[in-house]
Amino acid sequence: MSYLLYRGTRLENNITTLILEAQGGNTVAFHKLVSYHDERVMTLALQLTRDKQDAEDLYQEVFMKAYKAIGSFRLESQFFTWLYRIMVNSFYNLQRKAFRIHQQESLDPEIDSTHDIADDSIPSAANEEIQDAVTNALNQLPIQQKTAFVMKHYEGLKIREIATIMNLSDGTVKRYLFRAIEKLRPMLQEYRYA
Repeated sequence: MSYLLYRGTRLENNITTLILEAQGGNTVAFHKLVSYHDERVMTLALQLTRDKQDAEDLYQEVFMKAYKAIGSFRLESQFFTWLYRIMVNSFYNLQRKAFRIHQQESLDPEIDSTHDIADDSIPSAANEEIQDAVTNALNQLPIQQKTAFVMKHYEGLKIREIATIMNLSDGTVKRYLFRAIEKLRPMLQEYRYA
């Protein structure tokens, strides 16, 4: 369940206690924090990467970075917002790394850059063609637009939450979402009534 649903409740107090204990070096407390948030972090990782292995790598990286940086977490924001910010920054780094590798492969004629990648991170849908079209369309968006779109339409986060996670203004997030929809609409036009 969402941490937001428990604001001001015993769970929020428990999470605050766990954060303070984890900051004091209690690894059991940190593992409990992970268990409260791991499902949402993995879901977002899958939605951003659209690849199970990449999502698992991203998930691990997020919690490793969180573990190393837990001492710097100030209780001024919600813990999941902090985790999502780590996720977004890690995802951007993954994308930049993948782009550099792709650039090197395209410059090297010895490397066969054709891949047959099975996207098993997306649950099987009644119409796989539509699902593939959506995945391909999302992958064509600039990274900031894709990230904002996934958090809004797959995670159900509010504009303010997305802005906090991405360290942007509300207006910038709204522009990213508007532009993403404008770009996705023609790419998915043929599936509109499917």
